[in-house]
Amino acid sequence: MRVNTMIVSTLISLFLLAGSFQAIGAKSTLNIYTANELHMEQSNPPKAGGKIIELPDIDPMYAGGSSEMTRFIAASLRYPREAADNNIQGLVVYNFVVELDGTLSDFELMHRAHPLLDAEALRIIQSMPAWRPAVYKGQNVRARQYVPMYFKLNKDGYRASTATQRKVMPLDPNEDIFTIVDQMPQFPTGEEGLGRFLSEYIRYPSRAREEGIQGRILCSFIVRKDGTVSNVEVVNGLHNELDNEALRVLSMMPKWTPGMNDNEAVSVKCILPIDFTIDEDAMVLKD
Repeated sequence: MRVNTMIVSTLISLFLLAGSFQAIGAKSTLNIYTANELHMEQSNPPKAGGKIIELPDIDPMYAGGSSEMTRFIAASLRYPREAADNNIQGLVVYNFVVELDGTLSDFELMHRAHPLLDAEALRIIQSMPAWRPAVYKGQNVRARQYVPMYFKLNKDGYRASTATQRKVMPLDPNEDIFTIVDQMPQFPTGEEGLGRFLSEYIRYPSRAREEGIQGRILCSFIVRKDGTVSNVEVVNGLHNELDNEALRVLSMMPKWTPGMNDNEAVSVKCILPIDFTIDEDAMVLKD
């Protein structure tokens, strides 16, 4: 009898928060704009252009890499005046399709902060130059990508922090939780080791498997200054059983090498996507 085997894959390097695609700070003074000056549209219709490849051989990338994208976002950021005046901050995550020619389409809001910040993040992403498209089997293909942006004001409300100073709201008033640091936390055996750990311990829930449910879950967690992993959460879920399985396994992770900022161990919030995929082509023969 033939049965389908399940593959659980992970995309590690892109979305450890403050990794390749990350919330961006500006070193210069923020531009403050009123709500009616912002482009408030929340999505674009998808372009026609063929199948979207979920797991390409080479992921799409901003032209020039993450450092260039950091500079672009820093230069483009216009903090909405109403949000600045009311000290509105938070994390915004968008996903979108990178087309064959590198243009971006089909924007979807995965994690909301506030309508003003959501709109500003979308405006910045929509204004980006063409990306390098994804590659699958030697051909350019359409593929989805994610960009998280963390909006944070410093104490005067009108100047952005530098990248290494950006923090999320601390869970403990006495502890700062960073999102971008000089040296990001590392799984004990590196990115490949993290991939092996997740592949070994994640079990595809039977109900989700039987119903053919597959896709990507976006999770977050905090690597504390002593390396322990805490506050594991689902940022964008897919199915209750798949979400719970991702949380179960991430909560089992051993201590990481903590992040470092100014030569000091600090607590860092990370984001990690996990892809649950039912491989229809991979078959196992049983007597």
